[in-house]
Amino acid sequence: HRPNSLQIIAAVAEMAVCACGAAPALPKRIRKDALETMTSSTSLTAAEVKALYARFRRLAPSGYLLKQQFQQTMGVMGLTDDHFLADRMFEVFDSNQDGRLSFEEFASALAIMIRGSEDEKLKLSFKMVAGREAKGLHLEDFQ
Repeated sequence: HRPNSLQIIAAVAEMAVCACGAAPALPKRIRKDALETMTSSTSLTAAEVKALYARFRRLAPSGYLLKQQFQQTMGVMGLTDDHFLADRMFEVFDSNQDGRLSFEEFASALAIMIRGSEDEKLKLSFKMVAGREAKGLHLEDFQ
């Protein structure tokens, strides 16, 4: 039995624990314009975006997922001893490099991991391995 995309999103998003105790800053439901933007810019369905948003809201009630929270997410998958992979993933997911993941950044990266083309997944994986500052190293060199 192969899990569907909603189950995968739920599993990934449920891995983090927010211990901040802060009141949610994110609205309970995703705004209609934000939903339309996510469904038009990713391969996720409206139902998948809504499910991911609900879980992200529980993980990051402030509206942002910080690196330490992201590392805790990876820790649930048994990657607590070495933060290399979690740090690289966070660095790549954090597209505006502000040190925190917005819902849009998080969902966009997951959309590539779940539903992206082979080329999109390859580019994302290369960025994770090579790092953002891959001085002179380009994916095209390996194609």
